[in-house]
Amino acid sequence: MKRILITTFALLALCAGAAAQDTWFCGEPGTKLSYVKKEAKSGAESKYDYYIKEKIVKDGRTTITFDVAIPGQAGSNGCQVWTENGVFHNDVSASLGQQGKGITAKGNAPLLPEAPEVGMTLQDCTVVIDALMLTSEYSKVRFYENGDVTVPAGTFHCWCLEYDIVDTVMGLKARNHVQQWYAKGVGEVKSVTKNMSGRVVSETSLAQIVK
Repeated sequence: MKRILITTFALLALCAGAAAQDTWFCGEPGTKLSYVKKEAKSGAESKYDYYIKEKIVKDGRTTITFDVAIPGQAGSNGCQVWTENGVFHNDVSASLGQQGKGITAKGNAPLLPEAPEVGMTLQDCTVVIDALMLTSEYSKVRFYENGDVTVPAGTFHCWCLEYDIVDTVMGLKARNHVQQWYAKGVGEVKSVTKNMSGRVVSETSLAQIVK
């Protein structure tokens, strides 16, 4: 259960805003994006991969289909993200890798405008996953800054999305502040989660892009 919840938090964070040339996700079929998450306290690392399968542009909507896979576990789990009316959306219920098969989610993570501005405030939102007795509440969501960010996969021009999140699991609450850096045509490049005292809890980085 602990590993499922750790992976869930990481992938929900990724889905909070995740951008081909026209959206907040990679839209080039055949591309593999590999991520590494490091826990600050224990030093433990977890990894997961995105495999871009298909991009369809139709009736003003761009839809990208990809597989989420956790190395060392059999199979993968399909997921979609899409942009419509200038806003980026994601399918949270399918974003948990192999562990998410048969699990459904309600609500949505932050919806990202395709034309951001520094200081732009976005709507609060909530995700509920009944099977894991998990509720994630996002507040104070805004675009904080933009600029170049360097990670193992390279240097990317990014927009930083930040928000406070309260995760409630079986009645227990965890409150954190998250900053995520996203690049158009790539998706998430880096994410840092801190507790409300400012101490780093975990960091996620884009480790490699293979086309």
